Formats: sequence, C-alpha cells, structure tokens
Amino acid sequence: MKIQLFSTSEFMTEKHSNQKKSNLSRMPRVHKRKYEKIDTAEIDLVVQCQDSHEFYKRYREIFPDKKKGIDSISKIWKRRGEFLKKQQPVPEIPESGMGLSPELEILVMAQNKVLTDLSVLIKEHLRVTREILERLPEGLQKTEEHIHKPAQPKTPEQKEPAKKTGHDKPADIMIGS
Repeated sequence: MKIQLFSTSEFMTEKHSNQKKSNLSRMPRVHKRKYEKIDTAEIDLVVQCQDSHEFYKRYREIFPDKKKGIDSISKIWKRRGEFLKKQQPVPEIPESGMGLSPELEILVMAQNKVLTDLSVLIKEHLRVTREILERLPEGLQKTEEHIHKPAQPKTPEQKEPAKKTGHDKPADIMIGS
C-alpha cells in the first residue's frame, strides 16, 4: 500500500478554489452603529426627566416631527446613565500609572500634600533669611564669616609609646576548683 502526500494547494478541489475567489471579490462589510445618533437636545431632555413615562410624553411634545417609535425612545432612556456620567464634571486625578489601590493612592496624595506644604515653608524661610542677610550691614556680615569659619584641625604629633624597662615575670597559672 502506497501513501501519497499532497500539499494543500494540490488537494483543493475546483469547488474550494472557486469559493476562495468569490470571497475575495465580496464587498467589505459596512460598520453599523451600535446606537442611533442622539442630538444634544434629546440628551438634555433625558437628563431632565425623572422617569421613562415623563420622558416619553415630553419627547412627543418637544419633538413632534421626529417619527421615532417607542422602541427607539426607550433605547434613548436606557442610555440615561451613560449621559449622566458624561455630563458630571470629573475631578482630574492624575493617574499614577503604578496601579495602586485606592487607599494607597489616598495616602500617597496626602504625603504629596505634606511635602508640598513643607517645600513652601522652606522656600519662605529661605526668602526671609535672604532678606535678613541683605539688610545686615556689610561689615557685620564679614565679621560673622570669620567667626563661623571652621578652625583648621590640629594634627597631634605622633609619639611613640614608652617602652617598659625590665622583664615582667609571667604570671602563674592557677587552676580553680
């Protein structure tokens, strides 16, 4: 018995090759919107209304020329939460990029605030010190410079340790009981 191996191109039948050619000649699919486009006036109305019945009634009163059915109007109402989130001002919190837990981020923010306050205090102290130094008379500043200069360290003379004269007897070894 002989086994013969075929490559995929040889194994393809005429039907398969025709299908492959027809797939290439098809038109690309057009991306369809997930939701209908909603005007800003419709979004404002959704945000103002408290329940779906009120929204439906007011929608029909305000937009009589739009021929949307109840399904389309209810889809707009279902997206109310999304519209509310978009309209709320989001406080800008810089992303740390470190992926910290919320508790740790709060602690880091508190630490940064303390360090910022400390930096402001140090800058203020430095500014005040400069003002004081500018107001001091020139002669007094030079005198203080001489006073505050560190003195040259004195190097003591190296003395050799005194040698003992005579020989000490080695101490007796005592064995205790």
